[in-house]
Amino acid sequence: MRQTAQWMMAAAVIALCGMTTGCKDNAQRPVNGTMEEAVAPGDAPQAVVDLMKHVNIDECYETLMEDKTTGVSVWSLMKCSDTISSEGYGMVVAKGDVKTALPQLRHGRMPRTRYDATTGELLIVGADTEGTGVNIERVYMLRFDENGYASITNSIDPYEMQEAWCKALTYTIDGQDITFYAEGKPLATVTNHIEDMGGFMDDAIYIGEQISYSIEGPLTVHVTPGVNFVVGKVLHYDDMPTFSATVTMSESGPTLSDFTVDK
Repeated sequence: MRQTAQWMMAAAVIALCGMTTGCKDNAQRPVNGTMEEAVAPGDAPQAVVDLMKHVNIDECYETLMEDKTTGVSVWSLMKCSDTISSEGYGMVVAKGDVKTALPQLRHGRMPRTRYDATTGELLIVGADTEGTGVNIERVYMLRFDENGYASITNSIDPYEMQEAWCKALTYTIDGQDITFYAEGKPLATVTNHIEDMGGFMDDAIYIGEQISYSIEGPLTVHVTPGVNFVVGKVLHYDDMPTFSATVTMSESGPTLSDFTVDK
């Protein structure tokens, strides 16, 4: 009877830890992903496809890059007309006088470009999803052929990037403190200050809603994890850090290195 009572008490404590934030969990857990599979950015509106059958750079386009040294230029289509939006689709890439229309490339609200004349690689960052609390970007790599036409040779699907972080990033919980690890090494400790959400869920940390890139130097990805609480199904980003890593693109998928915490 005494052993049974002790077992029941231990089970109650374990159950209580799952519903509160006051217990310590020393085991490193992998973060979870919000995306269950790769999701295509969708098809461009027919108005975009029709307009870009004949490229005419006018007030409908925004200049993203115009490098006179290399002759490489990039434009994003902002509207099809004064009354028809491009819905974030459509880009034109040029080398010299040769222009390549890419109506299916989704640039979103804040596209960025970088051309490396040494490698001949043109990077374009566009957004798959933008909204309140959500910013999911995609990287495209393009190259020019001998005639000056551009084609997409590689890209990083947001799901691929999410899964790369899920393999690298783990965490532990001690009361209100969450410690993050990159490939097993401590990266950052943050303290949760949200008190009205009923405590952490067992699967407390998710990534996937906040994935962005910087391309001024080496290709770098930035992710912000969200916290999942017992009350509600919306991830919370209060108190959460943003992590960065250098990205290497390959045919087998992206690899991450040099993990840091954004200032």
